[in-house]
Amino acid sequence: MLRFQQAEFVYEPYPICLIPSAIAEGDYQEMLKTYPDVSLFEFKPKLGNKYSLSERNNREEYAKFISRSPLWSRFHSYIKSRNFTDDTLALLKSNNIDLDLDGYVFRKARGKPKRSLMSKLLDRTELNARFEFSMMSSTGGHIRPHTDEPKKLITLVVSIVEASGWSSEWGGGTQVCFPRDRTRSYNQTNEYLDFDQVETLRDYAFKPNQCLLFIKTYNSWHHVQPMTAPEGSPMRKTLTINIERL
Repeated sequence: MLRFQQAEFVYEPYPICLIPSAIAEGDYQEMLKTYPDVSLFEFKPKLGNKYSLSERNNREEYAKFISRSPLWSRFHSYIKSRNFTDDTLALLKSNNIDLDLDGYVFRKARGKPKRSLMSKLLDRTELNARFEFSMMSSTGGHIRPHTDEPKKLITLVVSIVEASGWSSEWGGGTQVCFPRDRTRSYNQTNEYLDFDQVETLRDYAFKPNQCLLFIKTYNSWHHVQPMTAPEGSPMRKTLTINIERL
């Protein structure tokens, strides 16, 4: 259901890819109409006043919502398929990004799965894919500079917003950044910094139906600046998809 044909890569300071028109227009419009209500979400104040609905946050409500919607059930099955992970890895490899994952074991896992004993014994890499509904208030909502958890390999963030429902003046884009103190550049363990401790290198504006794909590295610093919309403005809504190592 994700379309990679228009992918545009940048390689420094780490690989990141912008994919416009990432979802077929009919499916995208249906996603806009059926995106879950905020009442189903778990509030995560430590992550920048973020709201999350996923396998890990309010997972019973997440499962109920997915099961009631033909579109979201189809999307969930797609993300949970090996084809999605294979296609994503193929996109990367065709653009000179080889994560050395040939022969990986795919696990259609839920929640917080652990690596199987057989894979440990045979030293095989196990991968899992999942997605969450994410929302942030457009009035002050933000994500502090970080590089993502070590087990995450690939993140894709799809913007879910009406073409006329968002002002660029509010912000909401994803910023590629780097520590002003270069001794903080190595951050494999995903410590967070404050906004004044980093400089922005590139700003990907929050636009309808676009996907931003980036690779977890030791220096994959990124953030979302505090947004400045008036009270009562629409929330910043996304689908956050992760391919991760168990």
